[in-house]
Amino acid sequence: MDNKPASDRSVFIPIIIGFASVLGICLVLFAARLGASRGNVQSGETATLIKYQFLATEPGIALPTDAPPATVATEIPTLAIIDLPPTLTATVVPTLVVVPNATNVPATASPTALVLNITYDDADFKFNYTGNWIGQSGVSGADQNSLHISNTIGDAVQLSFVGQKIRIIYQAGPSLGTIAIKLDGVDFTLDQFAPATLRSEWESPVLVLSSHTLTITHISGGSINLDAIAVLDVSTPTSTSTPTSTATP
Repeated sequence: MDNKPASDRSVFIPIIIGFASVLGICLVLFAARLGASRGNVQSGETATLIKYQFLATEPGIALPTDAPPATVATEIPTLAIIDLPPTLTATVVPTLVVVPNATNVPATASPTALVLNITYDDADFKFNYTGNWIGQSGVSGADQNSLHISNTIGDAVQLSFVGQKIRIIYQAGPSLGTIAIKLDGVDFTLDQFAPATLRSEWESPVLVLSSHTLTITHISGGSINLDAIAVLDVSTPTSTSTPTSTATP
C-alpha cells in the first residue's frame, strides 16, 4: 500500500490566504481610525457671530451669507411732562394827562437864529474858479491879505452854501470893471468901479434857509476881484453901503 498523509495540505492554502486578507483589512481600518482620531478638532459654540464669504475665481462682488443680525439694545428716552405756569399778557392802558386851564397859544414867526456867520476867504477850497484867475497875497486891507483877480471877461467863480443871505467882499477901484451875480437863478449886476481903492461889500436879499448856489462872472470893463464871501443868517445886521475903510494911496 502507498503512504499518504492523514490530511490533504492543499486545503489549508485558501484558508491561509483568507486569514491574511482579513488581517490586512483589519490593519487598514485600524490605520484609518487612528488618522481620523488625530485630525478631529473639538469645536464649541462661540458668542461671536461669523459671516462666511464665498470667494470666486473671477473678479466679482462677494456677498456675505445670511447671518442672524446682532441684537442692539435701544434705550427709549422717557418724556417728562412739566407743568408750565400760564403766560401773562401785558395790557397797555393809555394814560390821560389832564392839563387844567389849557389855552391855545398861536405860533408866532421869529427869525431863525443859526450859527451861519461864516466868512470864506477867496483862497478857500469851496470856491470853484474857472478861467484865468490870479491869486495875489500880501494885499493890504484885504481879508487874510489875499485877493483873486480876473483880467479876462468870462472868468467865473462858483460857491454852494447853506444860509439865508450872503455878503460879497471885494476891493473897489478906479480901473475895475463889472461882475454879474447869479443867485439861485436871480441875476444881479455889481460895478466895482470907485474913484479910489477901498474895501467894499455887496449883500444879497434874504433867502430861504436852504442850499443855494452863487455864481460870479466877469462881464465887462477892466479887472475885477474877489476878497471873501460871508454866509449870514437873518439876525445879522445889514451893513451900509458906505465904504468901511479909507482909500489906499
